Amino acid sequence: MQATEYQQWLRDTRDFWDVADEGTARFGRVCSSPEIDGARDPQELEQIWRRETQAAIGQILDGIPIEGDWHCLEIGCGVGRLMKALAGRCGHVAGVDLSERMLGYARRYLADTRNTSLHLNDGRSLEMIADSSVDFVFSHLAFQHITLYEVVDAYLAEIARVLRPGGYCRIQNWREGSLPVVERVKNVIRRMAGREVLRSNRCWQWQEGKSVRFGGVTFTPREWQRRLRRFGLTPLRVQVGLGHDYWMWTTCRRPADG
Repeated sequence: MQATEYQQWLRDTRDFWDVADEGTARFGRVCSSPEIDGARDPQELEQIWRRETQAAIGQILDGIPIEGDWHCLEIGCGVGRLMKALAGRCGHVAGVDLSERMLGYARRYLADTRNTSLHLNDGRSLEMIADSSVDFVFSHLAFQHITLYEVVDAYLAEIARVLRPGGYCRIQNWREGSLPVVERVKNVIRRMAGREVLRSNRCWQWQEGKSVRFGGVTFTPREWQRRLRRFGLTPLRVQVGLGHDYWMWTTCRRPADG
């Protein structure tokens, strides 16, 4: 990866998340939907916030045997909404984010939550977290904004490092949509020739008259599982379409003897 390419990605991503006020951070970045766009009453927004947060926690903990003494880590913690929801179920929750402004909002949001800690990172490393010290790593709505494969790989290597042997990881990212058979055959040839493969049209309807293009890199379930194994993580389950047609949720573990 070119250093200039990474630095540009980091600047662009920080610009996206470094919003000027907490309301935009919460309802324009962390938790956004057509329903939120149409809400005007603050009480209604808070109800949506609570409902969306509980739905996200359900997706994150699906199949995870979380215990009260676990140390957990969120990659891309934003304002801390998932950390706060999880803090009552485990011993400690750490959060890392590349946006100092988001962490400022998180400090206020988590002010009454004692078993949490927040860390600024460079968008690809977890150097502030000790080796084999985390029972559960999770990430929601963060990997889908990563546009460089090398950044994804850097995070996977770091996740494998910080997880204790037998520790769990659960990640949400974009899955690659299906391609016509002809293009799939051509992609085999493209790979053999060292060329970039063709990806599907990553766009969906946000609401009537408004379409949104995906931001981050995508993987087929098979590609993603191969990548996880390359970094010493064992895939346990891949769920496609949980929460969104193009979402892919993956549960994996660091081997107990790793």
